Amino acid sequence: MKLLVYSKTDLAGANIASRLTETLSFSASAFHSFPSKSWQDFYLIGVDQGLIDLEMPSEGVEWAIFLSKHKSASGKGCLTAHTSGNLAGTADLGGNPGSIAISNPVLQSALLGELKRAEEEMNLGLQVTVEATHHGPTELPFPVTFVEIGSDESAWNDHRIGEAVAKAVSRCIAAPHGGVHTALGVGGGHYSEKFTELMVSQAYAIGHIIPRYVLTESLDRSIFQRCIDRTFGGCSCIVADWKGTPSVFKDYLKSFSQASGKELIKV
Repeated sequence: MKLLVYSKTDLAGANIASRLTETLSFSASAFHSFPSKSWQDFYLIGVDQGLIDLEMPSEGVEWAIFLSKHKSASGKGCLTAHTSGNLAGTADLGGNPGSIAISNPVLQSALLGELKRAEEEMNLGLQVTVEATHHGPTELPFPVTFVEIGSDESAWNDHRIGEAVAKAVSRCIAAPHGGVHTALGVGGGHYSEKFTELMVSQAYAIGHIIPRYVLTESLDRSIFQRCIDRTFGGCSCIVADWKGTPSVFKDYLKSFSQASGKELIKV
C-alpha cells in the first residue's frame, strides 16, 4: 500500500487533500488506528500532529507522499518536492541529527514533472522546483516524499493551487514509473534549477540532494554513502552541480565515485 499523508493543522496539506477527494473516488477506510480514505491501494490519512516528527505503522507500506506547506523568507509562490532528512549534525526541524529519510527518486522526479505540467496547464505563474534534503521525519522505515505549496497563507488556502497539486499527485500515482537513472544530487543551492530541469525532463531521477551550503569542512562525509544507501530502488550515479560544488569537495567526489562504483556526472 501507499500513503498520502497530511496534517489537519496544515492549511496547504488540508487544501491538497480536499482537492484529491474531488479528483479520485476515495471511500471511507482505516489505516491501523488512523481514520482514512482509500482509493485502490492508496490511503489518504489526516493526522492531528505536524509531519516533521511523525511516527506511523510501517507494515505493508511501500512509500508515502506527505502533503504540506512550504515557508520561505522570500514568500515567493512555488510548488516544491523534496526528501526529508538532516544532512548535518543538527535537527532544528524534526528528526534526528545526521539522519535522513529513505528517498524515492523515481517517484519524486515524476511528481516534479507532473507539478510542472499542472502549473503550466492552469497558468498559475508559480515556480516549480526541487528542494535539497531537509527537515524531519528521518526515522520512518519507508520512503517519504514531500510535496508542498509555498509560501504564504493565501497560497496555502488557494483552491486552484491545491487543485494543481492534487492533479499532479493523482496523475503521478496512477501511472507506472521507471526507466531512468537514479542519482544522488550534490552541490548547487537549496532550490536547484539544474536538478529540477534534469528531473522534469526525466534525464535523471534524483533522490537526496546535498546542497553547497552543507558542504563544509565540518560535514561528516559518511553522509554521501548514507544517502546512497537510503535510496529506494538503488542509486546508480552521482550528479554534481560542478560549478556549485566547493573545490575542497571536488577531489573527494572523484575518489568517492571510484570507491563506491557510482559514476560521477558533472552538470
